[in-house]
Amino acid sequence: MKKNFMSTLSLLLVLSLVFLVASPAYAVASPAVSLSFNSEGKFKIIQFTDTQDDYMPREAMIRLMNKALDAENPDLVVFTGDNITGGGSPGKFLTSVAIKSIITPVATRGIPFAMVFGNHDSEGGIAKETQLEMYQKFPGCLAYDPEPDLYGCATYNLPIKSSDGSKDAFNLWLMDSNENDRINGGYDWVHEDQLDWYKAKSIALEQANGGLVPSLMFQHIVVPEVYELLKEVPAGTEGASLRFGKTWALELNPAMAQGTLAEWPCPPDTNGGQFQAVFERGDVLGIATGHDHVNDFVGTYKGIDFIQTPGIGFQTYGSKDRGFRVIILDENDAWNYETYTPTFFDYYGTGLAGEFAYAYFGSPIASFLPFVGDILYAILKIFS
Repeated sequence: MKKNFMSTLSLLLVLSLVFLVASPAYAVASPAVSLSFNSEGKFKIIQFTDTQDDYMPREAMIRLMNKALDAENPDLVVFTGDNITGGGSPGKFLTSVAIKSIITPVATRGIPFAMVFGNHDSEGGIAKETQLEMYQKFPGCLAYDPEPDLYGCATYNLPIKSSDGSKDAFNLWLMDSNENDRINGGYDWVHEDQLDWYKAKSIALEQANGGLVPSLMFQHIVVPEVYELLKEVPAGTEGASLRFGKTWALELNPAMAQGTLAEWPCPPDTNGGQFQAVFERGDVLGIATGHDHVNDFVGTYKGIDFIQTPGIGFQTYGSKDRGFRVIILDENDAWNYETYTPTFFDYYGTGLAGEFAYAYFGSPIASFLPFVGDILYAILKIFS
């Protein structure tokens, strides 16, 4: 009897160990915190993209994030990839410090946040699954991985309840657009199994709520159809680019898009069918992306918006238009939204004082001597 009991106990211990090893350490269940429109029917999102920082963040980025959060008071912050710089082998500890630097301004204010991964996040050798666990240690983290077997890590959705809590009035899709195409080169894309998940989930939301639930999709890398927003020009035009079977100018078509196009969009070379999938379902108002740091525009193709947000990071390439995106939803007009992109200079001014702040706080020295910058900025403000 004792021998049988010990054998059973040993088997249970082995099975428990197997379960612990096989099960991801990060959360796969839906987060406990739910999102909802406020009593006025409004919901505000801040999108930070390409923070692309390390364990010693640039003071300019952190200050801009703090000012953004205080000025806008969002209901949700979404980080759309290349959240940390990647590259080299920083190790688990320094990766966690880098993540802490960008999340702290949000978490200390008690603002819920979501995130997706970009193509650089895991270049330091720390798996995205491990990084997801680091994000989930912060209060207010809504990121999770409901289907760990899907390609990539942390493709999920976040419904926004109506102000009376009776239904899902809006939905947010958070897609892992993955990293690099290791076979053909270029960037990776949202894969077929991820799209199958999206379509099934979209249908389930429609059935549960008596109709299509309007939504926005957030991810890092834009889809190839973004080129449809550019001007098509004759082959051989100087400075033009041949992409996806057509010749394009580095210029937005003003009939389709408004904003700034300062570099060629960088979608994957392979069209994985994502745009066609969301077009056929009809629930996605727009796809909000980062990745192309110096581009800032909104354009519409076949009824779906491409929402390109500029990078906010100061340790990577960019322009003086470093900033972030604000998106305001209204449950009374849920198939439309308001959006704008404040920049560093909107808070620090465009004169000599603002130029100084941009240069000084964007430099490494400000991490050690921020008070020097504060003093000089105050003096310059007086005489500006």
